[in-house]
Amino acid sequence: EAVRRSAGAFLASGADGLPLVEIWRGLRPCTPDGLPLVGRPRKVENLVMAAGHAMVGMSLGPATGKLVAQLAGGAAPPADVSLLDPDRFG
Repeated sequence: EAVRRSAGAFLASGADGLPLVEIWRGLRPCTPDGLPLVGRPRKVENLVMAAGHAMVGMSLGPATGKLVAQLAGGAAPPADVSLLDPDRFG
């Protein structure tokens, strides 16, 4: 409801023009250290993992998507991503 009301402040029709269609929510997976898992796990050759973004998945989505595309395409990541290694807990 708060999101609907806030969005209404930016629309000419206001919040009244935004009927509630569906309430959607999902789990927000977290890792023990709070960092996401992004990269290739050693045990699965054809997998690039991107999970565990917790409460910042929507905002990290574009950067994670670019990183996953680079990894899937065989390109070197633009920075050291070892802190995001999916095998760091195993």
